[in-house]
Amino acid sequence: MSVRDLPHYSLSAATLADWVENQPERWWFVDGDPVLTGEVYFPCPSDELASLLRKVGGRLLLYDKTPGSHARGEEVGADRLDDLCDTTDNFQQKTLVLCWDNADIDWLLVEDKEAARVGA
Repeated sequence: MSVRDLPHYSLSAATLADWVENQPERWWFVDGDPVLTGEVYFPCPSDELASLLRKVGGRLLLYDKTPGSHARGEEVGADRLDDLCDTTDNFQQKTLVLCWDNADIDWLLVEDKEAARVGA
């Protein structure tokens, strides 16, 4: 099942870039997106990812993990993204499930705390 078939919000790549850029101490890993992974080596720091997101542009769909959510593509701002992150992994890393609005490939944006710690 794809993000577009599940509860989801819509946002611009620029909005996601703003959110990423406002966390300069973090590093990020992308899993599953051929557009982004073809342009930069991951993990990468926030400024690199933000720049790439702005360059690629476009619209994204963001899975809403909230139980009982009825979200169906409403616009979401950067101020809500922290709340929409899944942090249930062992390291409580921020994870978002996304897809480009013009593609059917779901992908993950995951905070990489170890890369940030060592400065990859």
